[in-house]
Amino acid sequence: MNKKINSYIISGIIFTILLGTLLHFVYEWSGENPIVGLFSPISESVWEHLKLLFYPMSLWIFFGYFKFGKKNKNYVCASLIGLISGLFIIPVLFYAYTAITGQSYLATDIIIFIISICAAFAIMGYILKNYNLRFLTLKAGIFLWELIFALFVIFSIFTPDLPIFKEF
Repeated sequence: MNKKINSYIISGIIFTILLGTLLHFVYEWSGENPIVGLFSPISESVWEHLKLLFYPMSLWIFFGYFKFGKKNKNYVCASLIGLISGLFIIPVLFYAYTAITGQSYLATDIIIFIISICAAFAIMGYILKNYNLRFLTLKAGIFLWELIFALFVIFSIFTPDLPIFKEF
């Protein structure tokens, strides 16, 4: 089972990096279609770039549920902890290095994106293999995911005046 989980995690990392990278350009390619902007960044803010991890990893988790989740009651909890961890790591690393340097660098931003994806999937895989966290049922997990999704939609339309929503 651990080999299958490892393979699933590595494949998920590759899938999320590739699809997330593609999503970075989709809004512009769509002629700035507002519907597309709900799923891909509409600005260069840190918040909008969280979509690059959230949507591809969510898609991977969804399809993985049918392979692992039905058999592993830990899957939903592990997946959401991994996903939320990745969403947390991006702004923490970004604001840490820009506080030191005073500016952002594209290469560093890309490395942070890749690190956050690897960490998110590593956390997910570690929990799947080593813990029995069943405190999050399927219904509760879907609700939590829907809440995060709703925040992305709402804040894409009604952008708060906070630093994470401003272009750096």
